[in-house]
Amino acid sequence: MRLMMLYGVNCTKDVWNHIVPYFKNFEIDYVEYPHEITSTAKKVDDITEWVYKNYNQHHYDAIIGHSLGGIIAMQLITKYKMKVDKLIYLDTNLKPANKFYRNLMTQKNMEKYGVSILQILNKERRFYTDELLESIQVDFDYTNLVNEIPQNIYAIYGDRGMPEYPNKIQDLNLSPQTLSNLNLVFIHNSCHMIMVENPKQLSEVIKKILEAK
Repeated sequence: MRLMMLYGVNCTKDVWNHIVPYFKNFEIDYVEYPHEITSTAKKVDDITEWVYKNYNQHHYDAIIGHSLGGIIAMQLITKYKMKVDKLIYLDTNLKPANKFYRNLMTQKNMEKYGVSILQILNKERRFYTDELLESIQVDFDYTNLVNEIPQNIYAIYGDRGMPEYPNKIQDLNLSPQTLSNLNLVFIHNSCHMIMVENPKQLSEVIKKILEAK
């Protein structure tokens, strides 16, 4: 089974390190965007185009995209017609979400992983343009992509350590039509960096998705 992993803005493929041991029996392309691409990219599609040119020769059982990587995954399917069976995105905002979703990790996980993750984010920030960051952080709307994708879309979010919070779906600020096209899953005790905070449950959920017909 072949998978593609796409990380988010200001990251490197090292953010997948915690989940790697759970997927030893899978063939996985951990894509790494070259700095010469990210440092000039003004919009998400500038990175998506590079990914397609370098990986379109493969058929993927699933693409797993984190944050920005989720948008790239959707563009690969809608614009570039990439051969993909399932789409899984991790804590990707299709529109600006409410405050509930605006945190990197739980306090406990920040104490455990914060130094290493912030080091990556701070080091990589200079390789991304302000224009690209604005396209995924300010007044954006990628919900049209969801409505164009025929494959099953699995939208996985961290529950922010508040599994009983009643407005977690409402706070995504998505229309009923968009929500009807998503299979929502929430991972316990995690925020934005799900694959770092709870790789065990996340890997179990992903494997169940891959096994489903």
